[in-house]
Amino acid sequence: MLRCNHLSAYPNEYLDLFRDIKDGQGDTIREFINAVEWMTGPHGMNFRDQQDRLKFKGDAMEVLSELFFARFSSDPAVGLTNYTPISLEEDFGVDAKGTNANGDLAMVQVKYRSNPADVVTYSEIARTFASGVLQQGLDPTKDRTMFVFTTALDVSRQCRQVFGNKLVVLGRDFIGREINNNRNFWKLCFEDVQGYVAYHTGDSFQI
Repeated sequence: MLRCNHLSAYPNEYLDLFRDIKDGQGDTIREFINAVEWMTGPHGMNFRDQQDRLKFKGDAMEVLSELFFARFSSDPAVGLTNYTPISLEEDFGVDAKGTNANGDLAMVQVKYRSNPADVVTYSEIARTFASGVLQQGLDPTKDRTMFVFTTALDVSRQCRQVFGNKLVVLGRDFIGREINNNRNFWKLCFEDVQGYVAYHTGDSFQI
């Protein structure tokens, strides 16, 4: 079952989001972004303020991240097992942690970008690295322990220069190659979201 508790704030909205994609009305990363943008736009959901609006975008991406790694956990290049979201109270730059293909502890930073050209910056990943080492027990000497899951096309040049082989970047194009028009992936995603909502609300929903 999903462990990311962001769904509890807007259960029906997340159900609608993933149901539409599962039904073939947007089963690509681009359409996922478009749907999130519409939901947070002037004709979409009601939010208290702009901060909550932006938070929903990031939260939706974190939900997708957990769903992605659940499906591709055994991939030797990008897979993570034991994917565990970090609670909001402990989030000082790390969104989740897991175990990479080498058996090493790895940190995950999830970055939603409306504009794919808005790359993930060095300072953002530096926070992830520092929090991972100081709070989560990350071994700073290991490679492939900093996973960036993002709708941006890439991380910055400075970020790659400093972190080198420690980085595993799952950008918009890579994610798209794995999940675009992948009907089984989106079907399983919806079932996971549906199961989470049903478990926490006591309701059942038709697929």
